[in-house]
Amino acid sequence: MPTTLRMRAGVLVVVVATQAALAGCDTPASTPPPRTPADGPTAQARTPAQHPSTTASASAVPAPKPDAAAAKSIVVIGASVSGGYKASPDASWPSELAHRLQQDGRPDQVVNASIGATRLLTDNGPTMPSALTREDRDALAVPGAGTIVLTDVINDIQQTPHQYDPAAIIAGLRSFVAKAHAKDVKVIGTTIPPYGGFGRYETAGELCRRTVNDAIRQGQLFDGVIDFDAALRDPTDPTRIRPDYDSGDHLHPNDAGHHAMARTIDPDLFTLLASSPS
Repeated sequence: MPTTLRMRAGVLVVVVATQAALAGCDTPASTPPPRTPADGPTAQARTPAQHPSTTASASAVPAPKPDAAAAKSIVVIGASVSGGYKASPDASWPSELAHRLQQDGRPDQVVNASIGATRLLTDNGPTMPSALTREDRDALAVPGAGTIVLTDVINDIQQTPHQYDPAAIIAGLRSFVAKAHAKDVKVIGTTIPPYGGFGRYETAGELCRRTVNDAIRQGQLFDGVIDFDAALRDPTDPTRIRPDYDSGDHLHPNDAGHHAMARTIDPDLFTLLASSPS
């Protein structure tokens, strides 16, 4: 499953040559998780055959050597999907990304600061603050934070009270990025995967999801984009997760889904961002 890095209006976009689906995050977390690297010392690295080959398009700048930039932390701010709910231990896409970086000899570490059931815009109680509320504490305060991956925005749409105004979500994304840029930290955004079949799925939510995704793909919101929606949606019904990637609740991917998500991410994306001007 080859991927390509493309430059679009100064934004790095990961283009995936497959179709499939992902969804959001909805499981509660009683307390915020500690900020620790996503991979543990006993994690098993995957073999090279399990990872895609990558190519840089003619419009992309050449990627420097992994040691050309100082080691940085890649902080994942998400909810229960990136937290690995419904997946086996150590099978989440942030864990696999960490393994790949380690296997490639790259110095960067992945810090998974995901909290289940959290949203972008509004808090879900004191133990589930929104991404906007916890950005300083859980991302910008991480030692060596160089890039944030902001993901799992589906909760603002699917949870009640629903946020079906795409302009409100887009404004929240802009606010998150602006705060990070003020600290010279880059932000990669992921598209919102489908959730058709889930108990709170509604047509209005689907329309909002697609509108937000269109804005993300246009390249005006983030420093880089990872298209999880295109990677994991069902090609026969793009409102739903592909059946072989669905954990069964139509919202969270299974192990195969997480593996497919991880394979959409070219590690060179982080190196290119680290070497690009703020």
